[in-house]
Amino acid sequence: MLGLLAIFGPLGLEESGPDLVAFYREADAARAAAEALDAAGVTRELATDLSERDPLEAYRALSRPFPLGAVFWIDPGPASEAPPPPGRIALRVPASRAFGTGAHESTKLAILALEEEPLEGRFILDVGTGSGILALAAVALGARSAVGVDADSQAVFVARENLLLHSFGSRVALAAASPAAISGVFSHVVANLLPEEFLPVRASVFARVAPRGRLIVSGIPTEREGAVLSKLCGPRWSLAACRRENGWTCVTLDRG
Repeated sequence: MLGLLAIFGPLGLEESGPDLVAFYREADAARAAAEALDAAGVTRELATDLSERDPLEAYRALSRPFPLGAVFWIDPGPASEAPPPPGRIALRVPASRAFGTGAHESTKLAILALEEEPLEGRFILDVGTGSGILALAAVALGARSAVGVDADSQAVFVARENLLLHSFGSRVALAAASPAAISGVFSHVVANLLPEEFLPVRASVFARVAPRGRLIVSGIPTEREGAVLSKLCGPRWSLAACRRENGWTCVTLDRG
């Protein structure tokens, strides 16, 4: 059953007594998951009539913080000032319509990739920032500043609210824009986007990476990894690292 639910991209899964509750961003995805369960003979209930309230309120209420990598403590629940465990940095990103609570494999892999980079004093660009979690992670790891861009103005609004939950959030700048609208170059650029979102803008993203800089691309379905890499690697770009988890791939590329 978990596999069936996961196909349709749930925001999260929670146990409620004997039941498993799946939360979806879009009603159509929830309906598709319900149809798949029907076909498999699994008893289910479907609720999509949440227009008068925040559809993620229940998910936030059920969410619990969790560790990620060597450094972070991810809290996707309601805004809280509860301290993280000793030695960890809290990233507070209440679940919202903006993608990026740290629970999805593509976000996890991107954060793990950032943890391995020497970011102290560097300038970072986060393309498709969503909730702002990757830009926040970068400055928490020592980057001097980060710029987060997203074509979705609503996502930028949410990310701006999330910055206020962090003492280091002032080191992140946000813009509702495409990467082509950003000037300058950055030592590290990170993009957590599906291939159909990333590939059309890859030329403008490549242009924002400084010479001998690094580009981290997550959100690649593993079955499409080879085809995507064939469009990314070339004379000026070489594969430095590749991480995979549960059908998702994140790659780090060196610019020559």
